[in-house]
Amino acid sequence: TQLADALFDMYEAVLKRALPNFLDTFVRDMANDYLEETLVKFVGACPENNDVAPERHLDWRDMLMLPAEATIAGASGTSPYGDVIPWVMDIVESQLFAADDDGLIALNDMLIRPLTKSQSGTEGLIHMNGTLVDLHKVDVEQDIWRAFAQNLRLKLSDFRLAGVDTLREPFQLLKPRSSSAHLLENKLSFGIDDQAVDASVQLELVVGGDQSPLATNNVMDLHIGVPSIEVLAVLLATVSESRFIQMPLRDVLNFHCWLSMIPQSALNVGAAIPVFDMLLGGGMLPKTSCVSCSNGMLNDLNTIIDFLNANDFIDIIQSRGLSILSDLMQSDFMRGMIDGQLSKSAAQCPSDPKFGLTLEQIGTPYRATRDLVDTIIYAGMVVVETITIIYAQKHTSVAPPVNITLDMLVPDDAQLIDLTDFSSVASWADMALAEGKSYLGGMVETDNGDNVLGISSLLSSVLDDDGLMTFPLADQNHGFEAGGVKLLLVDVSLVGLDSFEVFDVLNTTDPNTFSNKIKLETIGVNLKMELSVGENADPEMVTVALTMKDVEIDVGLGVAMDQNLLGSLRLGSIIDTSHIFFCILSTIHSAGLSEFVMRIGDISEFSISGFISDETNKQIQSITKAVFTDYKQMIVDAIPAFTSTTIRPLLHEILQVLMDMGKGSQCPEPDNSLEGLVDIRDLFLSESRALALLGRGNSPYGDLFRSLYSVLDRMMSATDENGMPEMNSLIATLTERQSNVEGDIHFRGDLFSQNIDVALNGLNAKIDIALSDLRISNIDSLGAPIKLLQPMMGESSALNNSVSIGVGEDALRTSFTLKVNGEGDEVQ
Repeated sequence: TQLADALFDMYEAVLKRALPNFLDTFVRDMANDYLEETLVKFVGACPENNDVAPERHLDWRDMLMLPAEATIAGASGTSPYGDVIPWVMDIVESQLFAADDDGLIALNDMLIRPLTKSQSGTEGLIHMNGTLVDLHKVDVEQDIWRAFAQNLRLKLSDFRLAGVDTLREPFQLLKPRSSSAHLLENKLSFGIDDQAVDASVQLELVVGGDQSPLATNNVMDLHIGVPSIEVLAVLLATVSESRFIQMPLRDVLNFHCWLSMIPQSALNVGAAIPVFDMLLGGGMLPKTSCVSCSNGMLNDLNTIIDFLNANDFIDIIQSRGLSILSDLMQSDFMRGMIDGQLSKSAAQCPSDPKFGLTLEQIGTPYRATRDLVDTIIYAGMVVVETITIIYAQKHTSVAPPVNITLDMLVPDDAQLIDLTDFSSVASWADMALAEGKSYLGGMVETDNGDNVLGISSLLSSVLDDDGLMTFPLADQNHGFEAGGVKLLLVDVSLVGLDSFEVFDVLNTTDPNTFSNKIKLETIGVNLKMELSVGENADPEMVTVALTMKDVEIDVGLGVAMDQNLLGSLRLGSIIDTSHIFFCILSTIHSAGLSEFVMRIGDISEFSISGFISDETNKQIQSITKAVFTDYKQMIVDAIPAFTSTTIRPLLHEILQVLMDMGKGSQCPEPDNSLEGLVDIRDLFLSESRALALLGRGNSPYGDLFRSLYSVLDRMMSATDENGMPEMNSLIATLTERQSNVEGDIHFRGDLFSQNIDVALNGLNAKIDIALSDLRISNIDSLGAPIKLLQPMMGESSALNNSVSIGVGEDALRTSFTLKVNGEGDEVQ
């Protein structure tokens, strides 16, 4: 060793000078010779692998497993795709997929935590600090919706997902199944004892407008925590062997080229997710917090969430949602989406024959399932009840305002109708109004001997046997169709219009204001819809019902109606009933609600029936019962404040919009093309009936008179159990109001008085004739059939009228007082 050290010290400088020349000559020459010999050996040694049948698909067991494992799994175990990928997968599984003593996967430390810290600054947190969704309506058009809000905004932002670094056992990724060559099993598990998976997003909800009673501006953080999540997804993927073997290296990093190897769906071919399941251990734990909320009650929203959780709503939605998600992932719709992506990828892979082509869009339209619609109905009912609770809480401490003074904007030269004195409109108007109010608000006796308010008696003719007033809507096509779901609004029925206890309306408090007070034992609404799910499914009837008891409504209506504008309205503008409302509004300079207060004693029903399963029906009844138990009294107590501070301004603004529409194009000018005489057949009858009587049959005069005549026609044809016209009952009621005797009309005082000077053949006299105190009795003795104002065949201006009076036991009788006084030379 000492000798070697001595020699090294002696020749070190020489060796340093000689080494570069030695490497550049001797070593370089030897290396070049070796490389040349090696290249000669391997020329033609790289196999082409062109003998693979194009219809064959990769066996994932041979592709991803070591030969021994592939053989056990049922594959060939001959490494037909080489040994590089199995070797890489074996390293990945042993290094990245291995679990520590706590069951956490090594992938957390080696990949997830570094990536998430780089993205968000916090390990295990994915943070998208930006806007995800921003639905913003800056200026709502001038229509009914503008009364609700002038601008709207729904914004989702600042998404956070924490706990993604809790990946744990059981864990599998792209694990071939031994039962099939084309199935890959994936199992992902997240969440540990002290760290749940937590998702949060910031919600901004703005309903704007200076006049909107619904105006609000709320920014909230929404959180959902899940203690543990387990996902099982089995992927079917059939990859062409020939495309894989012949894939150019330049395309290896092109994601689309890998997808383009998968053919589109056919029997057991393509890509799909035949198995998908998700489990949430410990359930969902939702909570909210206000960043800035104009509605202070949203600060206490967690209390309502706890209430819903205690009544199993969160668990039910979780269970149903996971089931629906599983069905969706395995549906034809998802398979169609995958096929669509495969088609797009083929057009974006340079080595694919379809590269650069514009391909037809591929996909299967989404078709909702009955379970999905069932769940939406369940969630919708609970959401409505939750919103009701929130609004009730908001109005609990609000006192209903007293009558509000309306700011009536009226031109200086306007001649307004004085609501306290209608004589300027017509001499009989005040009397007619008083009689109408007296009848509607007074007690009358029905045919069966019951005493009811006049309004109830009047409405009885348009109510069905159950006391409902139904408005058919099916012909108006209110509804929608999407995703195989068809919803059609059939009709709306008002409940309780036969239960009026007080009907005191049109009381004038000043020249421009009517006060109205209504009280009913019951009031409610039934909404009927036809619902079907599926292309050929028969529609099923769904009924939503809301019923309230002991209802009192106070309404103050201010109206500044221009007498000149009202008088100048043309009959031709209002002969179509759809125009009457807007034409009347066009004569009003200003109108509004000075008061609208509703008080109720109880909410007796809020339910939905039809279509939904028995299980869903029980769940809705259960949550509704819980809401009624905990919150109903608060809701009932808040209704006066809610109707006066929220509904009144809303109805007031809707009225302003309707008046603007009336002053616009909604009240048309009369049709100036009509010339000649009115054809009574077309005026009174439907198009088909008018045509049958040789009329024009094209409704040239609108439907106003036709509607009035149809009412008269029904009254004339209706008979009671004795075969007598039911019109007698109406005549009896009206005549009693006039004379206090059913069937009698009594005109008191002088009806006719005339002074006559007679000079005839030497007779000179003055004669006074007077007729007074006229009474016509038993007018309510009409017999069937009654024919009044009946159009005739081939006659455009002739009407047939025939009626029998005095039918029955009592004859028609007329009495009057006739006074005749004479004075003259020959008459005394």
